[in-house]
Amino acid sequence: MVDVDRRGAQADGSASKITAALGAVGVAMASLTINLAAVCDPRPGFGDSTCYHLALVGSFLAGVAQVGAAVWVADDPRGRHAVGKKIIYASIAPLVVAVGLTGAASLPW
Repeated sequence: MVDVDRRGAQADGSASKITAALGAVGVAMASLTINLAAVCDPRPGFGDSTCYHLALVGSFLAGVAQVGAAVWVADDPRGRHAVGKKIIYASIAPLVVAVGLTGAASLPW
């Protein structure tokens, strides 16, 4: 009986880590793109291109959706643990775009 309770506690602990990771990465993506849009001007290489603005909007919306997913996973941590892990893996691309654009904006020209 004790082993069953212990496994349940471990499952809840790893599910809370997934929820925390979803929320943290989502907030990081959203804040990076808000910073780029509000504070930094597009670099001369990007110009006023539509692709640059679409990358910003896409990264911001991915961050907001990921924060929503963190709330959704937190509602049922045991049942939605696997889906939360898949969402984290899918969020790597928008995070790389946000970090890349931030790095490009910080380079001296």
